[in-house]
Amino acid sequence: MSLARFVISRRLCLCGLGAIALTGSASAADGPRFRPLCSYSIKDGWSDTGPQNFITRQASANDRSGVPQVVGRIRQALSFTAPFDIYIAEQEDNASARVANGRKVLTVDVGFLQKLNAMVGTEWAAIQVIAHEVGHHIAGFGPTSHRSELNADYWSGQALQRLGSAREPATRTILRVGTERDTMSHPNKYARAMTIERGWDDASQGTIDYSFCLSCR
Repeated sequence: MSLARFVISRRLCLCGLGAIALTGSASAADGPRFRPLCSYSIKDGWSDTGPQNFITRQASANDRSGVPQVVGRIRQALSFTAPFDIYIAEQEDNASARVANGRKVLTVDVGFLQKLNAMVGTEWAAIQVIAHEVGHHIAGFGPTSHRSELNADYWSGQALQRLGSAREPATRTILRVGTERDTMSHPNKYARAMTIERGWDDASQGTIDYSFCLSCR
């Protein structure tokens, strides 16, 4: 089974889940608009805010959702070894990366990934979103929201090329769901697509531009 198919082939069931509070804080040097959070939902788009509580469970290494396995492939492709926590959500319509109580956290609603793949028309859409969120934990959050997003986009391009995506599918998702103009938290989709392409191109040549890191782990 291909990696892209694997991420959406597993189904979730809600089993006695509780609300887990996930909060993060930024240093004063990051500026007033910076938060250590990146979030995307079909309904609300891209933001650096979002729900502070998720009805969720923590994923095990062999979780039935398939998300940790895909994250593991991304981490292996990018030689990223720093630990972080993965949570599986339902009915959140969201995927996010954040720093909570000093821990790196990734939260994914698999139903959301299925919707996104259908919307964009490629099974690489889900992989790109997960790789982008993992990219935040590789590069670190900061020094500004826009720079943080472009850093994560670069690493998603690196990941998708290494995992076997062609160049065009690597950027199709952001060109479909990104914004025409910069928002307070995220750059416009054209700048983001160019950065994903740069990551993809560098990976195809076996190189990495470490300027897309605040502090690579």
